[in-house]
Amino acid sequence: MIDIDNVNFRYPGKRMRVFEGVSLHLVPGHIYGLFGKNGIGKSTLFRMICGANSIESGKIRVLGETPIDRSPSLLSQLALIPEDMDMPNIDLFAYARRYGAFYPNYSHQDLCRYVDMFEIPKGQRISSMSLGQRKKAMIAYAFALNTKILLMDEPTNGLDITSKRVFRTMLDELPRFDRAIMISTHQVRDLEQLIDAVVIVNNAGIALNETVAALADRYVFGPCDPNDLRHPPIYTERAGGVVVGIRPRSTTEPEQEIDLELLFAAAVSGAFEQ
Repeated sequence: MIDIDNVNFRYPGKRMRVFEGVSLHLVPGHIYGLFGKNGIGKSTLFRMICGANSIESGKIRVLGETPIDRSPSLLSQLALIPEDMDMPNIDLFAYARRYGAFYPNYSHQDLCRYVDMFEIPKGQRISSMSLGQRKKAMIAYAFALNTKILLMDEPTNGLDITSKRVFRTMLDELPRFDRAIMISTHQVRDLEQLIDAVVIVNNAGIALNETVAALADRYVFGPCDPNDLRHPPIYTERAGGVVVGIRPRSTTEPEQEIDLELLFAAAVSGAFEQ
C-alpha cells in the first residue's frame, strides 16, 4: 500500500539529510504509530508520502502510484491531518461541500455523525475556532472522506480529556481492512490501546517497523535482571529505583502488553539494530 525503497531526502540548501537510504513498507489493516524525537522527520515523512516533498533519490509508491505526480486518483484516496493549519473563513459543512467533492468515498452522513460525537458547534467559522475545536473539525472531515490512506500528525494535541476519548472511539470504529492509518504522536498513552504496529524514526532512518503482536510474541517488557544469562535483556534502564527493560520471551511465558515508551527508548538506543 505504501512502499518506500532506499529513499534519500534533504531540504534544499541543507547539508544534512533528513532520511538516508530509508526503506519502509506499510500494508493495509493496521493503525501505525509513528514515533521519533522532535525534528527527526516525522512530518517530512508524511509530506513525502503525500508528494508534497520531492525526494533526492530512491522510490516511493503509494497505492501503486508515484506521489510526486500528484495524480487526482491518488490524492482522492489520501487524507492528511497536519498538526496545525490555516483554515478558511467558512464553517465546516461549507468546507466539506467545497472539497469533499474531490473524494469519491466522502460521506456527509459520516461527517454529521462525527460532528455530533465531538459536539462541534455548527455554523461557526473554522478560522475562528479554538485549536481544540479546529482540530476536532479537521479530524471529523478527514474521517468522513473514507480514504484508503489516512495520515495524522499529532491529532490529540489541543484535545481535552473527553475529546480524546471520543477520538479513540471514532478511530476504533473505522474499518481498516482495506486502509492504512498512520499516526505521528508524542502522546503515547492516548493511543497505545489502538496502535497495532509501530514505526520508529531515528538517525535519518527507520529504527523499528514491527507489529505490536510480533513484539509481544518476542519480548517481555518490565522489571528485569540485567545479569540474567538465560534471558539477557536487549535493553535496560533504571526507573524509580527499579531496573526495567526488554528481554526475549520464553515459549512458556504468557504474552504481555508492550510498553511503548520503553520500546521507543530501546529503539533509539540501537537495541533493535541488526
